[in-house]
Amino acid sequence: MGNVKNLILPILTLIAVPAIGFYIFGGKIVFVFIVAFGGGLILYVATLWRREADSLKLIVPYLLTTMFFIAHVYEEYLTDFEKVATAVGGQEVTEAGFLTFAAFMAPMLWIGGAIMLIKRWAFGMYFLCAFFFAMTVAELAHFIFPFVIDGTFHYESGMYTAALPLIPAFYGLYIMICEIRQPQWV
Repeated sequence: MGNVKNLILPILTLIAVPAIGFYIFGGKIVFVFIVAFGGGLILYVATLWRREADSLKLIVPYLLTTMFFIAHVYEEYLTDFEKVATAVGGQEVTEAGFLTFAAFMAPMLWIGGAIMLIKRWAFGMYFLCAFFFAMTVAELAHFIFPFVIDGTFHYESGMYTAALPLIPAFYGLYIMICEIRQPQWV
């Protein structure tokens, strides 16, 4: 670990995902993607880039987080999140665009991340950090969106389940921190 070449794909991901998010969702919402993947990169460099962790201990909270994220996206779908994204981002977001990104592309990325994590690839470790950071920090943007839209706190699409993925993600972060604090033998 600690190899600079292991930062190339995470940095490219930090550029590509917000660019795709900007294309689909518009200006202000892209900040959520930048926070998620940028924060994930910082977390990765501070932890798993420097020190290995047992990916088999991390895969269960990772997959539970993925499952809870998919349940959260289902609430967003049922409550027309594309309308919130349109109001916050300033550009029209269609249901098809929202579903393409949140219900298709994102789960594909997270499941691909699980495969890379099981294989113990460095990029999988970055994905773990980005996903856990996104679920513990960026998903909480749902509680800020009402203020961005009209300055008052009220229910907006996705708020009921926004914190749901946070539970296994926090647990996964706890396991990750315990793992990197363990003495490692050469």
